[in-house]
Amino acid sequence: MNLKRGIQFKSDLENFDEQLSFNSGTNMGAEATGVYYRPNSFIPKNDWRPLDSTAKNILFHKNNQHYSNIVKVGEVPRQLRDTFRTMKLHECTNPDDVYPTVRLHEETVKGLATDLDDFFAGFSAHRQYKFHRITRAMPNRETITCHYIDQKFIYIGLHVDRSRLYKPHTAHKSGNRISINLGSESRHLATVNLSLIQCYNMIRKKAGAEIVITPGNIAGLFFQYYPEYPVVKIEIKPYQYYIAPTDNFFHDATTMGMQALDITLVYTGIFDNL
Repeated sequence: MNLKRGIQFKSDLENFDEQLSFNSGTNMGAEATGVYYRPNSFIPKNDWRPLDSTAKNILFHKNNQHYSNIVKVGEVPRQLRDTFRTMKLHECTNPDDVYPTVRLHEETVKGLATDLDDFFAGFSAHRQYKFHRITRAMPNRETITCHYIDQKFIYIGLHVDRSRLYKPHTAHKSGNRISINLGSESRHLATVNLSLIQCYNMIRKKAGAEIVITPGNIAGLFFQYYPEYPVVKIEIKPYQYYIAPTDNFFHDATTMGMQALDITLVYTGIFDNL
């Protein structure tokens, strides 16, 4: 199946196209890698290949799209990068080491808050954003988002975030988020370059008008009907960031091939100056 025009990708990084690849679709999540997936969860196939000229033409930002249809990738300023490095989060080898390490650098964190505010203000016309969390994930996971239920980590595969109540038709109003890679290795964001309303309409074509489509079931329905729709993977190098409308498109991070702990800093809000 061919890519359709939808969510667009934007960056000022040199040779950004080399940080993107795509594949031939999805499989249902399994326990092949030693983790448990929730029923009806889907993960990308592992047949990644570089973008061809047609894919580049479809994916790369060319006009003034609404922020809910843009993924932007860039690098944090040198001052921020150097400050992050002094905290030595990239040296943590266990998820339980990350938060204590942050607390050890309380004064540095206070200074970072001011510097990050100055940096983020360039992306947000009305400074509408707030700290969300520092995420920690194990290496070599096909996808990383999971819930801890009954003393077991249950992975959910490609999904949409639900940062607020919305319907597929209103997901574009939910805002977006910025995620900064604080680890020592590249991580990857796996995405489907279609907005939720595009996916909704595609499901309707095959399932008819009777089926109820909600943010909770739309991912499972889409991948059931369109398992061959390509997934796009974006490399996010250390101290690079992405800004993405994670309520409005299917995605998850993947740490396959990594050996070090995956650590990110996440802010949510409205980053509308992209």
